[in-house]
Amino acid sequence: MDRLHKSMSWSQPTESESDKQNSHNYPWDSDEADSNASFGLAHTWSHNTAHRSFFLPLHYAENHQYPLLVWFHSNGFNEHQIDQVMPHISLRNYVGVGIRGTKAADSIGHRFGWHHSPAGIATTQEAVMEAIEAAADRFSINTTRVVLAGYREGGTMALRTAMREPQRFAGVISLGGRMPNGSIRNFHQLRQRRLPMLWQWGTDNKQYNNQNLKVDCQTSMAIGSRVEVRQYPGDDEMTTIALHDLDEWIMRHVVAESSIQNSDRWASSPTLYSSN
Repeated sequence: MDRLHKSMSWSQPTESESDKQNSHNYPWDSDEADSNASFGLAHTWSHNTAHRSFFLPLHYAENHQYPLLVWFHSNGFNEHQIDQVMPHISLRNYVGVGIRGTKAADSIGHRFGWHHSPAGIATTQEAVMEAIEAAADRFSINTTRVVLAGYREGGTMALRTAMREPQRFAGVISLGGRMPNGSIRNFHQLRQRRLPMLWQWGTDNKQYNNQNLKVDCQTSMAIGSRVEVRQYPGDDEMTTIALHDLDEWIMRHVVAESSIQNSDRWASSPTLYSSN
């Protein structure tokens, strides 16, 4: 079976996608937002927090409480990026949910980014909370094992979201996204929580340099986060090895009772997930 076979993902199609494929009446479709919303101009707001895409693990078991992985897509994509990413992370370990960025990047509602204004951040926070509640209502998840993860700009937003309410999340992962700018107002809360973080960087990523890493590490030290930094050759962190390492990190730091054997995966070369 193709690793990206559609039967492995359970998604809420947007209006534009429903014109291209037959509609499926999944039990959670009642949460779908008004399909008549118009995006008119690029960079307009998407206030709808219900646009999300769920991913169920292979052989999903209702009597098992799965960790929940909340995925923040990179700029220019949408919540369905999780459908391509999750098979390379794990087909069995998690329930996943992708959320949509708050800023429309085209006029037809296919591509989105992340608004870093106070209103955009608040809207993202609301979307994450609603996605967690929806997942808990529909599926068997462990709400103490919610991990935020994102790619590039989505990674920065995942870090920002986790830092605003660190007690709610078991960890946060950024693939190529820097620590967010701006003042931190909840130092005491963050220092008490010591939020686990995984930063994954491509060594040729233009955002990755000694000065930026120094600034980000200083920020993490100030808030007492437990950070693991992993570097990968090339200019892109979205490789099969990086995604495998993401899964291993969650198993080690979130699913504490999991036993993972060391592997010889480093003997192979990283392959972009989109090339598989």
